[in-house]
Amino acid sequence: MQSNHGVYNIEGGCYAKCIGLKKSSEPEIYNAIRFGFVLENVVFDEHTRDVDFDSNAVTENTRASYLIDYIPNVRIPCVGPHPKNLILLCCDAFGMLPPVSRLTKEQAMYHFISGYTAKVAGTEVDVTEPEATFSACFGGAFLMWHPMKYAAMLAEKMEQHGTSAWLVTTG
Repeated sequence: MQSNHGVYNIEGGCYAKCIGLKKSSEPEIYNAIRFGFVLENVVFDEHTRDVDFDSNAVTENTRASYLIDYIPNVRIPCVGPHPKNLILLCCDAFGMLPPVSRLTKEQAMYHFISGYTAKVAGTEVDVTEPEATFSACFGGAFLMWHPMKYAAMLAEKMEQHGTSAWLVTTG
């Protein structure tokens, strides 16, 4: 979220992919998974309740939600300065976009409005081949206003705070 004073987290928590999660490689996330967390799409032993973070029997798209307070040295309240760089992530499974692109304000608006990404095998049930998908502002189902209003707000804030925009493709 963004305000005139900077950016902030209103959820009070984090949402992380946890397939292959190991204490040795991601100790903060691993240790945050304790009482008060929520796991989805994971396999666990019904008797010991131990989670098998290496299993993809349900999907590769396993997730953990946990309270922000479970991360050591967290900044409370979760407020930071306006960003100097904005990164739009896109899973371009078709290789049409370069891996990293610096965007003009207008290009950032375009990519934000289109919300292009790809569904890939292992992230959703019955997806076996890459499938292009679009979601306005990367959250179409949750928008109250027309996507152009959000894009105009984005451009205004980028200009106001001298923010550079980047498109990073992960496909």
